[in-house]
Amino acid sequence: MKNWKQPSIKETSVGMEINCYACAEV
Repeated sequence: MKNWKQPSIKETSVGMEINCYACAEV
């Protein structure tokens, strides 16, 4: 995780949605 760039708000939202979806599936 070197030179880690702050993701755009859109990318963060999509990532959060995928995370929540994955958590809900389990």
